[in-house]
Amino acid sequence: MLARKMKLMLNGDEICSTPLLIKSFSSRINLDICGIIEILGEYISGPILISAYDLHYTKEFPSLEFADILFIDSGGYECSLDDLISEIGYYRPESYDWNKNLHLTSLNKWDNGVPTAVISYDHPSKREKIEEQIENAKKLFDGRDDILKELLIKAEDKNAIIDIDNIIKNMEAISYFDILGFTEKELGNSIIERMVTIAKLRKEMDKNGIEIPIHIFGSLDTITTPLYYFSGADIFDSLSWLRFTFYEGGTFYPEGISSQIHGIRKNTSIINILNIIQNYKYLIEFKRDLEMFQNTGDFAIFKNNSEFFENAYNELQKELGE
Repeated sequence: MLARKMKLMLNGDEICSTPLLIKSFSSRINLDICGIIEILGEYISGPILISAYDLHYTKEFPSLEFADILFIDSGGYECSLDDLISEIGYYRPESYDWNKNLHLTSLNKWDNGVPTAVISYDHPSKREKIEEQIENAKKLFDGRDDILKELLIKAEDKNAIIDIDNIIKNMEAISYFDILGFTEKELGNSIIERMVTIAKLRKEMDKNGIEIPIHIFGSLDTITTPLYYFSGADIFDSLSWLRFTFYEGGTFYPEGISSQIHGIRKNTSIINILNIIQNYKYLIEFKRDLEMFQNTGDFAIFKNNSEFFENAYNELQKELGE
């Protein structure tokens, strides 16, 4: 079984353990993010992800002391103007300048007393060889013993897929980092391709004694997260918990399912908050289900999705020749 449980350690102290289901916040979503964080700070805890870009361009970012661990993302997503932003619940914000110096300035001014994982810099208009990405990340993290260091590996060419063979060649250099990250869509053109890529990476890392978690950016929902967890990934984040409703194993458009759950007379702004709080509670149970599966291997834990997950896992085993 590739699903596992790992401890994240910082300076000898255990911060948290995987699987991690990270609640992400970003200016790319059409909501008052700072206002939501201030409200939710009274109700939620656990891992949180924000962007270095948003930290830099927000005059007074709210306190995040309620978080067990804070992930600071690279800012590449927020400064992008890709057409993919036509997704439900998103809008195309004005794009400000973003570069390595601004990224570093944002990181240097952040001091919130929360254990922090910092993700290496990337920019949507710039693509680099994997070796360059590794070296630039090492320079960024040089002398930083106060944070967890996460290497985000991007495809070397835009709209391309990650070159797994090149990653395998650089395994020794990757061992410098505490976490290894990838964007979901760059791992393959289908779910099974991504599952196979994750599994091969995980197996190669195990073979080389590299015991660091794999972080999948853009995956936090009721279907893909378990599938990638079965394949060997450990950390998951997305804005989907703000955009959709998680309910009984499904991921739904909130305007429909939320009216059934909360009633048709509720004000939309109230439903938005209730929906987010409900999703937070769902994620707590969801993490427990993943942990229970890791202990037992019993797909029945996932109820409505159990047969689908078991069949998908069997397909993965076939692809791996096992």
